This record gives sequence, C-alpha cells and structure tokens, in this order.
Amino acid sequence: MLNGASFKSGELKFLADFPQLTDLSLEKTSASDQDMTVVAKLPKLEWLNLYRTKVGDEGARHLSQSKSLKLLPAGETKITDDGIAHLANAAQLTYLGLRANRITDKSAPHLAKLRKLEGLYLGETQVTDETVRALVKLPKLEKLWLHDLPITDASVEILSKMKTLRELHVYATKLSPEGVRHLKVALPRCKVIHESLAQ
Repeated sequence: MLNGASFKSGELKFLADFPQLTDLSLEKTSASDQDMTVVAKLPKLEWLNLYRTKVGDEGARHLSQSKSLKLLPAGETKITDDGIAHLANAAQLTYLGLRANRITDKSAPHLAKLRKLEGLYLGETQVTDETVRALVKLPKLEKLWLHDLPITDASVEILSKMKTLRELHVYATKLSPEGVRHLKVALPRCKVIHESLAQ
C-alpha cells in the first residue's frame, strides 16, 4: 500500500519485482499514466486503487491490457470517455469506480460491454438516463451508484428490470417520490438509497 506517497514518474518500476502482488493501492499518490505500463504487467494483480490520482486515458489504455485486473476504483482521476473505450476491453472487470470523473453518455456502449461487472460507480459524473438504458445489458450488476446525477423517472422502468440489483444509490437525482416507491416495489431484494447518508 502506497497511499499518499509522492514519487517521480517511472519510480514504480520496482513493482515488477513482485509478480505475486494481487492488491495495490495508489490512492492519493503521484501515480501517472506511464506508471501504469508497469502495473498492467503484474500477472496476478486483481485490485488496483487509483482514487484521486492523475492517471488518465493513456493509463487506462495500458490497464486494459491486464488479464487479471478485476477491481478498479478510479474515482476522481483523469479518466474520461476515451479511457472507458479502452477499459471496455478489460472484460474480466467486476467493479469499476468512476466517481466524479468526466464521464458522459458517450461511455454507455463501452460500459455495456463489461458484462462481468457486479459493481459500477457513476455518481457525480455527467451521465444521464441514456446511460442507464445501456446498463440493463449487464447481467451480473448488483451494486449501482447513480447519485448526484440528472437521472429522471424515465430511468425507473429500466432500473425496475434489473433484477440482479441489491444496492442502488439514487439520492440527489431528479427521481420523484413516486419513482422511488415504484423502484422499491419492483426491486424488493434491492436496497434503494434515495437520501444521502451525509444528511
């Protein structure tokens, strides 16, 4: 775990000496796109935390070549729609966290290709009801964060069809009270969180 560490680009080359590494947290570090060339080659890496780093679309391109990576919390990074187009090739991903990234509906068809996703964090991005329509194609999705988005009741019918959902965060959206009630009835096995826990 290197959380909060500051290092020069390229200094993570030492990680190549740890091929058995399965978990790596670089949260709030100075990790760069170039550093991802080393990280992507770790043969057993399954969990990579990039939260609040400067890793962007080029780094996402490198990471898309990993065959082992399953869990990728990458919120508040520089990854945009172009990076998601690359990550769509990482078909083994089971969790993708993109909180507060510059992600728009252009990413919808790429996200829909990640059919092994069990968790997807899109809160505080720039997606709309259009992206929600694409997510119905994800057969294993259990946890979905859509808070702080302009999601409307137009998404209720689609979300209601996603019977695998067990946790749905829709606070600070444009969903009506009626829409939320409909979701709770349609998804009895899902915890629908419509009020911010911070309130």
